[in-house]
Formats: sequence, structure tokens, C-alpha cells
Amino acid sequence: MKMLKMKPITINTFLIFVTCFFCMFINDALCREKKTFSLTEVRDYAVKNSTKTKNARLDVAIAKKKIRETTALGLPQVNASVSYQDMVQLPTTLIPAQIFDPDAEEGTFLEMQFGTQHNVSLEVSASQLIFQGSYIVALQASQIFLRLSQESLIKSEIEVKETVTKTYYLVLLAENTKKNLESNLENLKKILFETGELFKAGFAEDTDVDQVQLTITDLTNSIKSVNRQISVTRKLLKFQMGINLEEKIELSENLENILNKINSADILAEEFNIINHIDYRILETREKSLFFLLKKEKSEFLPTLSAFITYQGNAMRNEFNFFKKTGDKWFPATIIGINIAVPIFSSGSRAAKIRQAKLELKKAKNDKKNVKKGLKLDLLQARYDFSSALEKSGNTEKNVLLAKKIYAKTLVKYRQGISSSLELTQTHNQYLQSQAKHTNAVVELLNSKVKLDKALNKL
Repeated sequence: MKMLKMKPITINTFLIFVTCFFCMFINDALCREKKTFSLTEVRDYAVKNSTKTKNARLDVAIAKKKIRETTALGLPQVNASVSYQDMVQLPTTLIPAQIFDPDAEEGTFLEMQFGTQHNVSLEVSASQLIFQGSYIVALQASQIFLRLSQESLIKSEIEVKETVTKTYYLVLLAENTKKNLESNLENLKKILFETGELFKAGFAEDTDVDQVQLTITDLTNSIKSVNRQISVTRKLLKFQMGINLEEKIELSENLENILNKINSADILAEEFNIINHIDYRILETREKSLFFLLKKEKSEFLPTLSAFITYQGNAMRNEFNFFKKTGDKWFPATIIGINIAVPIFSSGSRAAKIRQAKLELKKAKNDKKNVKKGLKLDLLQARYDFSSALEKSGNTEKNVLLAKKIYAKTLVKYRQGISSSLELTQTHNQYLQSQAKHTNAVVELLNSKVKLDKALNKL
């Protein structure tokens, strides 16, 4: 049988293997690190991980513990205590001597010491609240407190969604602006090359070259500025989402798709139910909480009834031998009783608290009426702003097409020698300005859409 001989692995083969493995590892790590988010995913992630919503959820958990705390006040309470005294020097008591010796002189006293040096007392007591008006009201109010914290959580989630949505739009707008500027820059570089060739051939002046070069420099600076804006806005989005600022993320949405999803007819025809609006619901809950505060103040006029049982054990020794088996006794005592506390007179303080609670409740009702009007007014304003932004966006888009058409015709004339470089630069700047105005109009449209969604309680 012939033995197969293995070829030795060369250093080059080993290095190639290691390099391929390393590249595969790096690519895999990069794929794992980079996360892609749609607008909906950004909202969901922010709601789950932003500091604001995390704290709001903690408030809900605190409210639930508060209910447990309030409930426990009406359940049996058991306490135990141990006390020890070491009478290093027993107190001396003076007793008239005639008590023990009738023949003793009047005014003379005997010095006597009573008690033992070591004394221990054990006590276990249990109490049960039977009736207290404020406790019953507190149980009801704690549920309202929980509801208020839950509604505050919903409001925090809406505000977080609003914030990250606007920032998401800003990132897309900045990237779209960068794309337009880079496209313009490429065209200008071609024009600069053509102008330079014409200048070499004597068909153009050096000022024409300088004019185009100046425009390219300004455009390059604008692109750098937009790049910095994109970097900062992306970090802001990650901060709002609760993601590490150094983590890489990609946005799967694009501006065109988002704008195409906007159905102005459906949005403007959306019905408004103020009862479901979170701001109105919070005020309703606050009004209920103040109503229970008023009930609590009124319940302070009611008596409080509680029962208790106490067991005591006392031991007195001249030696510290409590843990030893001796013939000395422990002396027990058991007490069962009922406490009734009846409020009689508080110099008007309780009545004053009731009047204050009534006034606070009246203020809450006034606030609810005012907010109801304000929410309707906000919706009208939001619809007006959305309609205006939609119209403005359409007009600026037409202006972009018109400015692009003018720039294209001027470029043809420039290449034919009919138009000057100054005219070309002016029409190009006009084209850039129309793009910038359209970008601003799109920002207004998207922000007004978010504002309208919030007013309709759709976020």
C-alpha cells in the first residue's frame, strides 16, 4: 500500500487563507453592526428605548407599587420589639420610717432600693384597621393615579414618535439635498472642462473659466456643509432613539416614497374624536383625581375604628441569665382592645381644606373646557398649515422644473457662444435656489403632516 504524501502548506497559501478568513469575519461583523430602519421601525425602537419613555414606564411601575402600598395600610400590621435595661445602680426611694417603725421620729426616712439589675421586655402587637374614610378614598384614588401615569406614558410615546419622525425626515432631506448638489457639481465640472478647452483654443476668456470655478468652489463648500449636517442629524436621531452614537444605522425609506404615501384628501377628511385625544383624556383623569381629593378631605370628618392585640413578656433578674434554663419566671401580659378616634374640632382647618379642594376641582373643569376648545383650534390650524404647505410644495416643485429648463437652455446657448458665463452662473444659482426653496417647502409639508397626525391623535 502506498502512503499518500501531503504537500506542505506554503507561507503564501497560509497568508491567503488567513486574509480570506479575516475579511469574512470583518464583513460579517460589519453586517451585524449595521442596522436598517424604516420610519415605523424607528418609531417603535424609540418608543421602547428612549430615556423619556423608559422613565414613563418606571412611573407606571411606581404607581402600581403605590397601589400595593395603599392597600397594605388596611391589612393587618404586626410589630415586635425587645428592650433590655441594665440597672447598674438601682434607684433609691425614700420611705417614711414610721411605716415600718411606729416609734421612729417623725420626718425620718428609710433608704430603700426596688427592682432588679437586669430587665428584659418582649412585645408583639397586631393591629387591624376596621374603618377609615380616607383609606377607602385613597384606594380609589390610587387607581386614578395609575391611570394618569399610564396616560402620561402614552403621551410620552406620542411625543417621542413626533420627535424622531421629524428628525428622520431631516436626514432624508439632507441626503436628498446632497444628492442634488453632487449632481450639479458633476455637471459644472464638465462645463469647467469644456470652458477650459475653449479658453485654450481662444474661444473663451479666462474670466469665463474663473466664473465657473468660483461656482464649483461654492458648491463644494455647500456639499461639505450638508455632509456635516447629515452627520449631526444622524447622531441626533440615534440619540433620540436611544442608540449608541457610534453605532451604524441605515434608513430604508426615501423621500419620494414618503411623499407619495401622503394622501391629502384622506388626511383633510379625517374625523376628529376629541374624547380619544390623549391631552383631553389626561385632563379628565386629573379632574377625577381632584374629585377624589375632595372626597378624601370630606372623609376626615368621619371616625376611625381599629382593633389591636398585644402580648408582652417581662423578665427581671439580678444576673444576666436570660438564655439559661433557670427557675426564674417570665411574666406574660395580653391586651386586646379597640381604638375609636372621633374628630371633633379642628378650628376650621378641615373645612378650609374642603373649600380648597372644591376650588381646585373647579379649576380642573375650567381647564378641560379650555383645552377642548384649544384642541379643536389646533386641529383647524394644523389642517390649514398642511393645506398651505401642500400647495407651496407643489408650486416650488414647478419652479424647480422651470428653473432647470431655463438653466438647460442657457447651457446650450453658453456652449454655442451666445450666452456668457455670468448668465450661466446666474441661471445655475437660480436653479439651486429653487431646489433649496422646494426642500424647505417639503420640510414644512412633512412637519405639518406630523403636526396634523398629532392633532388627530394618529401618532
